[in-house]
Amino acid sequence: MNVLRTSLVSLLIVALAACGGPSGSIKGGGTAAATAVNDNEVAVSGHISSAGTKGPLLVFALAGEAGEVAERETLAVATVDADGNFAFTIPPVDVASFAFLADGSNDGVIDGGDPIAVLSGPSFANLGGGESLVVSDVALDFTTHKATAANIDVQHGGAPARTPTAVPAG
Repeated sequence: MNVLRTSLVSLLIVALAACGGPSGSIKGGGTAAATAVNDNEVAVSGHISSAGTKGPLLVFALAGEAGEVAERETLAVATVDADGNFAFTIPPVDVASFAFLADGSNDGVIDGGDPIAVLSGPSFANLGGGESLVVSDVALDFTTHKATAANIDVQHGGAPARTPTAVPAG
């Protein structure tokens, strides 16, 4: 009986790892979707339209925008699936940014000199619990270390999406 139980637990762990399990990735086509389970988390999901690499990709949710990416607090890490989708939750945060890592070394860590592309901006400020953030048509440029998103939608608990309003210059 114990051998059967151990085998079933091992099989479950392997199945979770193969599906992305606790790392936060999702499988399958379509747009990724994460759901905030409570008011203590923010659901983040998205789709990469131009990966800029053929190797494995990870997305890191980071606190803040200033300083070296490798030195910022990591809020969450998720794999990007073969279709370019990702989904995970993070705690509420004053300012977030998202670093995409072309993880050719398969170590799951951003080290100095690693190929990264960072998505940041005012849309990622004051993300509160219960909100959902969806970024779509993300293009990664590992040469300039920048990522851009064609669409960014923030929604609070069933309310209509709020799209950032441009701030007039001067």
